[in-house]
Amino acid sequence: MVARAPWRAWRERTQRIVGRFRFWLGLIVGLGLAVIVHEVPYINWKPLVPPIETRPLVVRQDAKGDGRFKAPRSGGRRHRGIDLVAPLGSPVKAFRSGTVVQVGTHRGLGRFVVIEHRHQLTSLYAHLATTGVAVGERVKQGAVIGTVGKTGNAHHPWITPHVHFEIVRGGQPVDPATLGVQAMVFSSEGPKTAGGQLVQSTVAYLQGSQTDDRGGE
Repeated sequence: MVARAPWRAWRERTQRIVGRFRFWLGLIVGLGLAVIVHEVPYINWKPLVPPIETRPLVVRQDAKGDGRFKAPRSGGRRHRGIDLVAPLGSPVKAFRSGTVVQVGTHRGLGRFVVIEHRHQLTSLYAHLATTGVAVGERVKQGAVIGTVGKTGNAHHPWITPHVHFEIVRGGQPVDPATLGVQAMVFSSEGPKTAGGQLVQSTVAYLQGSQTDDRGGE
């Protein structure tokens, strides 16, 4: 009996060590799973979700201005985003998941929402009729953040209802087309891309837009 005591003591110590290991391993795995479950809804399963539901995406062209990226503005300024035509009251969606950093009203932008994304990107949605998010709120890709309106300098009756959509990286405006936002401009020559290229087939154009929307984060 005396000879077996050291073996029994070693076995008990081993069991205690294994028990502690299992406890901490289970705790770490449990916390990891909890984080994954929490973060999965905020993964960008597509490169982008267009901020409006209207298809095809059409850039505003009316008696009061040109809604294309870098279109001339008064005072030598350039348009920092694109104006996407949409029905009044229709939903405006976050193009990627992120955190709302600003919700407010501006003389020119009207009601607006700013969302901060990864990779130093922020997105701005302006001239909204209503906003449905608060500062600090995390939003999923495609979540409704407001509705299309005519607030700010879009209130003029000659201005087509639209959402001003702007993307900024590192403080500099980015052409949404470079991130896959394919929008058309209708002219006397026929439909064109926002970059000015004629679209031979609207159907093919839309199919291309759908293909570009696929992808991972």
